[in-house]
Amino acid sequence: MWGWKAVEIKIDPSVSLEQAREIIKEAGFQEYVVNPEYIIFKQTGTQLTIKGEELPIEVVIGSAESGIFLQARYDTFVLFDSGDLAKLADELVSKLSV
Repeated sequence: MWGWKAVEIKIDPSVSLEQAREIIKEAGFQEYVVNPEYIIFKQTGTQLTIKGEELPIEVVIGSAESGIFLQARYDTFVLFDSGDLAKLADELVSKLSV
């Protein structure tokens, strides 16, 4: 859901923010906004689909006191959550954990 349904996870211990940046790019996301403390990525998709894995997605990674913070959300309006967003977040967390 556009800003309403997000998966937020603190990853500690984790790779560095720069390593996380490369991992997210390798996962098929493009950088959208880059700041010293956080990076916003987007992955294109179709807005008319019955599969959550085909929707456009926004992922944010940022520095935390220890480790990094990850937020994933659909970058479009959705009527229901099929669980694909949480599955994607879990896959990214496994790649970003030390």
